[in-house]
Amino acid sequence: MKVIIALVVLYIANFATSYYLHKKYVAAQKRVRQYGGVSTARVKGSFRKKGKIVLLAFNEKNETITYGEKFEGITVFSKFKKIEGIEGLTLDEVERKFVDEPVIIQAIQYIKEREKDEDSVKNEEIEQENDIENNIQNKTTV
Repeated sequence: MKVIIALVVLYIANFATSYYLHKKYVAAQKRVRQYGGVSTARVKGSFRKKGKIVLLAFNEKNETITYGEKFEGITVFSKFKKIEGIEGLTLDEVERKFVDEPVIIQAIQYIKEREKDEDSVKNEEIEQENDIENNIQNKTTV
């Protein structure tokens, strides 16, 4: 019976800390979202290694980072902290400056992939519009 009670207590503690961390993450995401589009990346930690989460706000027009926060730690008492020296840098400059931070590089790669996906969707829409126009022209000439 004591084992079951201990397991229930551990389960509740796990749920409480997960909920607490989730609230921190949502609050940080709202904060960062005020500065532009948001890219998120994470590196999972282990028992002795720190886990990291990065939130980067970026300007889609000129491909610059407008703000960034990083969560790094092992315990629930860790906090999101502003990344110093990242504001105003282009995506390529961030990759060069933070080469030793794989989680930041990962967030930059997500931004670049997003841009490629948006470009391919725009190209497909243009091709569809051209196909429609060609079909209309072909029908009117027949």
